[in-house]
Formats: sequence, structure tokens, C-alpha cells
Amino acid sequence: MNKQARARVVVELHAQASQRQHRELGAFVRYCVFRLEREFGELQWLVRILPVANGFASSVAVNDQASIVESSGRGFDGALAVWDALYNIEEALRESRTHARP
Repeated sequence: MNKQARARVVVELHAQASQRQHRELGAFVRYCVFRLEREFGELQWLVRILPVANGFASSVAVNDQASIVESSGRGFDGALAVWDALYNIEEALRESRTHARP
């Protein structure tokens, strides 16, 4: 993966996250984002994953055609929280692109 791709996808974890969590969750997030970008094109992404009561919470913000699309998700682990948020983002991106067409 090139540096430009890494710069487009910023993954932020809590301060106590291990190097392994950074590496594994970062790889999972980038895989999911790149899958979405096959349909929507290259975008700027910010993904935050934090521990909360009963699991993890994730927030995702993506810059899409001069507007920001945001979503959040929850799960028993970081990957599930990200999956939930990215599923919601995928639907929001489809919706915004459908409404943007004349």
C-alpha cells in the first residue's frame, strides 16, 4: 500500500491500544474502505474506535463530493464496531449519490 493511500484513511484508536490492535484494525479498516472505494471512488476517511461499556464504539467520517457523511457503530470488539459504522456509511453514500443525480 502506498503512502498516499494511507494518508486518505486515518484510523484513530484509544491510547491503551496495542501495536497489534493498531496493525490489525488498521488493516481491516483499509480493506473495508478500499472495497467501498471500488464503487464510490477515492475519498478521505477518518475512523475512530474507542472502548465503551459492553464493547467498542466507532465513528466514521468521509469527505464525499464536498460534503461530510458521518456514521457510528457499536460492537463487542473493534472490528464489529467498524463494520457496523461502515455498513451505515455505505448506505448513506448510496443515498447521497442517488439524490445528487438530476
